[in-house]
Amino acid sequence: MGDRYFDTRHPNLEFMLRRPDSILPGIGHNGGPPLLDMSWNAWVWRKAVQKAWATPPREVALRRLQRAERLGVSYRDYTAALLDTGVNLSTALLPLHHLYDGAGCHPAVAAAVRRFEGRLLLLADDAVSGQLDAATRKRLLARLNADFGGKAEALLVLPFRPQDGEAARALHLRRLLKKHNAPRRECFWLGATPAESRLAEQAGLGWFKPVAHWFLEKDTA
Repeated sequence: MGDRYFDTRHPNLEFMLRRPDSILPGIGHNGGPPLLDMSWNAWVWRKAVQKAWATPPREVALRRLQRAERLGVSYRDYTAALLDTGVNLSTALLPLHHLYDGAGCHPAVAAAVRRFEGRLLLLADDAVSGQLDAATRKRLLARLNADFGGKAEALLVLPFRPQDGEAARALHLRRLLKKHNAPRRECFWLGATPAESRLAEQAGLGWFKPVAHWFLEKDTA
């Protein structure tokens, strides 16, 4: 919540500072006042932020930290998503091309998958990974799960069309998650580009996590 708004190192900084009038504030944006606003409303907002980020009881903090570690996100990532959405993160959405490029699995991402303890859905985008028919997807999923101990629940094809804009893609993603009983607020997207971050934002996901930081960031309650 509040401290994310001031951290210039945050990977979602561009989207935290955007305040479009036509859409709701996005992932990582708490809808607060501009950084240098010294008005009464800004002061009240900052006090509310401090209250929201007050250290919770030890048992609560430890439980959040344990859940965050199992998912490969930091305590602050996990808590910020919880404060924003009111629900706990539980499901990782990993585009197939960030894990597997046809020649094999990317070592760092593969290592993170092996450590992951949550619900994992792999996503295939035909425009990036090439068209995969049902039989090919089934064989690929079986091969990956043989290496990762069955961590991936499914390999889903994103129903994107070349003419789709960001809003249409977000709608397709929401429908796909609903079809597979994956509450979107509990999902976090593992990506690498601003376009992926915007998609996660418009689809109303609980969080966007740079895949390069997955299981690498550590902090404490």
